[in-house]
Amino acid sequence: MNKLSDTIKGAVTKWKELSKSKKVAYSIITTVALLVIGILIFVNVNPKYVVLFSDLNSQDSGAIIAGLDSKKVSYKVQGDSIMVPKSQVDKLRMELLSEVSLTEGSHGFELFDNGKVAPTDSEAKIMYQRALSGELERTIKSFEAVDWAKVNLVLPDNSAFVTKPSPATASVTLKLVKGKELSEEQVKAIVSLVSGSVENLPKENVTIVSDDFKLLTEGIFDKDKDNYTISSDKQLQTKKVIEDEYQRKILNVLEPIYKDGIRVSVNAKVNFDAKKQDNTIFEQGAVVSEHEINNETTTGANTSGSPVSNNMTNVQNATNGNERTTNKETTKNYEPTKKSETVVSAPGQVERVTASIVVNGQIDAQTRMSITNLVSEAIGVDQRRGDTVTVESLAFNSDAKDLAQKNLDEMKTEEANAKRNKLIALGIGGGAALIILIIILSSMRKRKSKNDMDEMADFEGIDMVIGETITPKPQESFESLNLESESQKDHVVKEVKKYAEQKPEQVADIIKSWLAEEEGR
Repeated sequence: MNKLSDTIKGAVTKWKELSKSKKVAYSIITTVALLVIGILIFVNVNPKYVVLFSDLNSQDSGAIIAGLDSKKVSYKVQGDSIMVPKSQVDKLRMELLSEVSLTEGSHGFELFDNGKVAPTDSEAKIMYQRALSGELERTIKSFEAVDWAKVNLVLPDNSAFVTKPSPATASVTLKLVKGKELSEEQVKAIVSLVSGSVENLPKENVTIVSDDFKLLTEGIFDKDKDNYTISSDKQLQTKKVIEDEYQRKILNVLEPIYKDGIRVSVNAKVNFDAKKQDNTIFEQGAVVSEHEINNETTTGANTSGSPVSNNMTNVQNATNGNERTTNKETTKNYEPTKKSETVVSAPGQVERVTASIVVNGQIDAQTRMSITNLVSEAIGVDQRRGDTVTVESLAFNSDAKDLAQKNLDEMKTEEANAKRNKLIALGIGGGAALIILIIILSSMRKRKSKNDMDEMADFEGIDMVIGETITPKPQESFESLNLESESQKDHVVKEVKKYAEQKPEQVADIIKSWLAEEEGR
């Protein structure tokens, strides 16, 4: 106990002996250390919460929270997220997924788990329809681009007395993720999914509507009906894609040369008419039958046989002024071969391309011809279909560009002036602060010097009685604003202690004289 008390007293004594600047420095260091230790303790003691589940509907969120309450686990709810301590998130996620059935707002075939023992036919049909709709909703919601889905099925009554049952119909409402869109192939995939999951549901009876009131299934199956029609919007889109591709090829050739000094416009004539042509080709087949006839005739010297074409063979022999003619005729019958083919020309065939190029400034005829040749090779100009390339040189109107450059220069000048004014203001403020600091330090130094002089006056009586003068050391460190040096009072106290140790008798006499003077008063 005594050691502890002595230690505390020694620490207090050492603290009192420290200079003011050291006390301030040690106080700041101690405060910062305590703050760091406190932050570390707070971070380690309080657990870090992470997301367990998010973006759940109210029913699923209530089931998860009930499960956490039953396990007595601390949790936080922030927006649509349920957060738990990081050290328990993996374990809790696996346990809750095995215990709680997340419906995502759609009820599937689990409806039959809690149903009646023997529901009626009507109840069973309604439950099946709800369950099938719920299962389809869950499947569609699992797609990345779909945020929410609702499926409505219309299942007609089928009985043994109906020879031709009515087909089913389905309507799907989708809420897409912000910034996402469904392509035509993705829409077809959803239609095929719904059509394949419901009995007697043709693809044409599936309707998909987005949350912004767009009919996504409009015209997607028109190409499957042999009419090959394309809507006007898609025609314009296809035409623009073709023209942009031609324009890109032209700019790739000319832009490195002229940079911003060129303008290109391309017009493509595209035929969107679908053509279907049936061709029948007859070819020679195998020999079916063959018939051969031989005739021999003898005539006078002036008689000549007439030649026979095709399958007739003529043989002429002259004997003793008479001519003998032999005719050979062969007839062959072939089996005719018929070959039929259907040629379908897809819509979107380019019939003509016209390109117009405008160059800034004046160009000569040779340069114009070079540009025409380069563009013709780049886009594959076909003279037979009437493709043309026109190159002209004109002076561009640069008023808007010059005005924009002028505004940009003015903005840069204003920014530079604002920055300079800010630096000037900071300089003035810094100078004023420095002057105020110098004034404060000067005042403090004068006040310190005055206090030291007063303390020196208190020790003049001792110097006069003792007969020796204690000359304090000059305050070199104070003049240099070094607050770490010891004060004048501390120096005088040390000198007095040193004098008392060297001449204790004289000090005792001085103290006795002081006591006598006090008693006489």
